[in-house]
Amino acid sequence: MKKFLSFGLIFYSFIFFSALKISAQPWDYNFGTSTGSYTTASSSSTSFLPAASSGTSRVRVGNAGGGFHLSLPGLSGFGSDTELRMVAASSTSVNKFSIYDYTAGKSFAIRFSVRFGAYDGSSGVTSGTFQFFVGDGSTYSDNSGFNSSQVFTGLQWTFGTGGSITTDYRNGSSWTTITGPPFSQGTNYVVDIYGNNTTSTLNYNYGGSQSVASNKFDLWINGTLVGDDLNKAGISNNVDLDSWMFIGQNSTSNLANIFIDDIFYTNEIPSDPLPVELSSFTARFVNRNIVLNWQTQTEVNNFRFEIERASYVETRHTSSLPMEWEKIGFVDGSGNSNSPKEYSFIDNTLTKSGKYAYRLKQIDTDGSYEYSKEVEVD
Repeated sequence: MKKFLSFGLIFYSFIFFSALKISAQPWDYNFGTSTGSYTTASSSSTSFLPAASSGTSRVRVGNAGGGFHLSLPGLSGFGSDTELRMVAASSTSVNKFSIYDYTAGKSFAIRFSVRFGAYDGSSGVTSGTFQFFVGDGSTYSDNSGFNSSQVFTGLQWTFGTGGSITTDYRNGSSWTTITGPPFSQGTNYVVDIYGNNTTSTLNYNYGGSQSVASNKFDLWINGTLVGDDLNKAGISNNVDLDSWMFIGQNSTSNLANIFIDDIFYTNEIPSDPLPVELSSFTARFVNRNIVLNWQTQTEVNNFRFEIERASYVETRHTSSLPMEWEKIGFVDGSGNSNSPKEYSFIDNTLTKSGKYAYRLKQIDTDGSYEYSKEVEVD
C-alpha cells in the first residue's frame, strides 16, 4: 500500500502544507513548519532539526561558512511545508546533515526531493560540491569528510558553468561519472535509491517488476532508471546499514545550495512502491462550488483518485462520533509517470452552506489504497 508524500490545504486564500507522519516503514522525514537558521561555525546540533521517526537527526557546520536554513514558504512547487536549504562550505571543511543509527537492515530504499542552485533556487552557480551517502559508521555523526569504507551508496554533485551539475557515484574507492547528466541547476527532482547489501538478488516494484543485484544499487531520477546495478563503495558485504547524510563543500563565496524535503527511507527493499508524490492538494470556494486541485510529481501504479466529502461536525473534536465520508466522484490516475501531473474536480452538489472536508483515496492498480489528510473549506 502506498502513502501520500505531501499535501496542502487552502482556507480562503491561505495555503497551508502538511506532511503525513507514519510510525511504520517507510519512515517519513520532513521539516514540519518550523523556521530558523543554524550557521554557528565549528559546531553541531541534534536539536535544530525535527526528530526522526527512527535515528538521530544532526547538522554540523564547519569553519568555512555556509550552514542550514529552514524556510517557510520555500521554493514554489518544491516539497511540502518547510524545506531545508543547505549552504556549502567554501573549502573542504564540510557542512553535514545526517540521520544516523536508525533501525538497521542489509538493504534499503530512500526517496527525497532535491534541487540545486543559488540561494533562491535559480541557476548560475559555478563551483561547489554536494555528496550523499548511505552506510554505517562514525562518518555519519562526526565532523570530518566521508569515510569510503563506511559507505554503501555514494553520490556526488559538482556545480559547473552554464547551470550544469556533474553527477558521480562512488564506485569502490573512486568516483565514476554517470553519463548523460541527469541533473541541472534550478530544477526540481525526485531521487529514489534501492540498495542491496545482501548475498542475493532482491526484487521490488517500480512501474513494474524490477530487481537489484547483490552488493549493487539502482538509481532513479523522476521515475527514470539512470543507474542500473551500480557498484557500491567500500563497506563490507552483507553488513547492516543504518545511516545516511548530505555533505556540502568547496563552494567559492558559499554560493552553492541544495534544497531538500520529503524524505522517505526504509531498512529493507519494500515489496510495494514508495509513495505517489502528491505535491499539493487544495480546496477553494468558487461561484457556489468547491474546486479541488492537486498535483503529483511522480506516480507508480496509480489507478485512480476517488474524491470523498464529509460535512464539518462542530463537535467532532470533543465527540467520539466519526466523520461520515461519502464518495462524490473519481478521477483516473496516470499509471506510471515521471513528470508532474495536475488534476481537478468540481463539487457542484452542495445544497447548503457550511464547512466541508475533502480527502483523496488514491488506489493502486492492484487494488491497494491510501487516504490523504483532509482539506477543509468554508
